[in-house]
Amino acid sequence: MIESYFARLVWLSLAVFFLVHLASGLAVSAATPGMVRLMERLRPRLAARILLIVRLFPLALGLFAVAAACVPSYLRLEPDEAAEEVGVVGGIAAGLAIAILAVGMYRGVRSWVRSRRWLNDVAGSGAPVLAIAGFVRTRMVISPIVREELPADELAVAVRHEEAHRAAFDNCKRLILALTPGLLPGVHGFKLLEREWLRFTEWAADDDAVQGDNWRSLALASALVRVARLGTVEAPLFSSLLDGGALSQRVDRLMSPARPDPWDAQPAVISAAAALTVIACAVSFAMRPVILEWVHELLEQLIR
Repeated sequence: MIESYFARLVWLSLAVFFLVHLASGLAVSAATPGMVRLMERLRPRLAARILLIVRLFPLALGLFAVAAACVPSYLRLEPDEAAEEVGVVGGIAAGLAIAILAVGMYRGVRSWVRSRRWLNDVAGSGAPVLAIAGFVRTRMVISPIVREELPADELAVAVRHEEAHRAAFDNCKRLILALTPGLLPGVHGFKLLEREWLRFTEWAADDDAVQGDNWRSLALASALVRVARLGTVEAPLFSSLLDGGALSQRVDRLMSPARPDPWDAQPAVISAAAALTVIACAVSFAMRPVILEWVHELLEQLIR
């Protein structure tokens, strides 16, 4: 099939995105078990941030490869000729890119719809619920049975736990993860990473709620057990008290809190500065003529 100049650019961009995303995604999936063991030595909030960045890395790297290398090299070095075809490999890779992006979009929209439906269903059902609902305009949802079952001190610290999720924008992060593409259509490939991110997110909210206070730790541990006995209903994307699995592990952490780690000073600011520096260096490197020529040679192989 003969493609126009800019149509070939679109197909090649999709093909490059898929190949880079697949290669980096496989590397991330293979490194996840060891990475999780390393994250357990850090504070949960910092560990959750790092795992979120790692999960989004294949998507970010794929987009970066397209924007910083594929498009500039094609526009600079590819002659404007309409009599050139996109090769079989490039066509298949581009089609798979469209597929994984579409599947990610479908999964995210479906989860969002299910979450909104969940909110409407539990509003008048009387089901045991303690959660932060919504993504931008969030609100606390506490069912009457939870208010009646939990003593005042336990309810207060449970609410602090959910407020920690609100402050960290965890619902928005869940939606972003739901929208982020997997490795191949029908093959997610990142379930372990996302499950561990959720675990560290819950640990971080626990730590933010108790803030090293032993009485709060005991109260939150008791609240977790009480709410678990009620059989609370969890939402697809909204943060609820019993998310993260391994309830016994969370209770054990609260019953035997670790000493605060003095090294956690503004990790988000440090990480952002480091990321911007790496991006600036990478863009400068990718825009060098010799790199653009090398990338163009690779694109030629995909075209053929």
